[in-house]
Amino acid sequence: MGKLYKALEKANISALRDWPLDGRTREEKGNGQRGPDVVRASRQRVKEDAERLEKPVDFRVVVYHNPESLAAEHFKVLRGTIMHRSKGQVIKSILVTSALEQEGKTMVSCNLAVSIAQSIDPYVLLIDGDVRRPSVQKMLGLRKSRGLTDYLMSGNPLSDYLMKGILDKMTVLQAGSRVRNPAELMTSERMQHLIEEARDRYADRLIVIDSPPVNLAAESLVLAGQADAVVMVVRYGVSDKNAVDEAVKKLGKDKILGVVFNGFEITPRKYTYYKKKYYKVAY
Repeated sequence: MGKLYKALEKANISALRDWPLDGRTREEKGNGQRGPDVVRASRQRVKEDAERLEKPVDFRVVVYHNPESLAAEHFKVLRGTIMHRSKGQVIKSILVTSALEQEGKTMVSCNLAVSIAQSIDPYVLLIDGDVRRPSVQKMLGLRKSRGLTDYLMSGNPLSDYLMKGILDKMTVLQAGSRVRNPAELMTSERMQHLIEEARDRYADRLIVIDSPPVNLAAESLVLAGQADAVVMVVRYGVSDKNAVDEAVKKLGKDKILGVVFNGFEITPRKYTYYKKKYYKVAY
């Protein structure tokens, strides 16, 4: 943790290099906040980050590492589609899934959640609903903590299991402890209550759920029924067409908001001097 702490402290303190000699910015001269106080607050935040983070955020979370990239722009399109539905449908909870494994659903879930957190108004709650093979914690570089399964098996409030994400407006509910009965837990009344509570309690919060693959886990269809809409992830060169067709039939076309076509490599005309892998969003 020491190296991470020092790196985070250096990054935060470097932002204060232009601090004025009198210890206050122009905006803060009227409220009495002084430079040393801000430095101490920054160091406290660095310490909290070091305790929360275990390793760097995965490079595949492109919206976090390179928010102006072409890949990040496509996640912004997806974010806008969710937040501003033309037919008046209000989407507060979105399930991200795929037909089979290794198609990139967790990567899409994390990028979408970060993109929402980067926007001006809404907050985001990212739930790792794939308790069989959880990946959100590792992709975001967070330290492992109690999470969804622990909440479902307890009588404690949801707030006991939530943790801050990698951005101020992002909250994460990790998958939690390994269990022998994931399908029963994920289809329980308490799970339904969790989604309803998170959706209805906070008007400015969107919920992103990283779900198990539709064709491999029984609970995925139940979770899809509880969410307002579904985003399907299809990976170029990996996804099986018959498996995707089967997943779409199980979910129902009306439930699917769109498809993220992951891993397709093209050369955009305006950027012909290089190639980039990005994620095409279709509706």
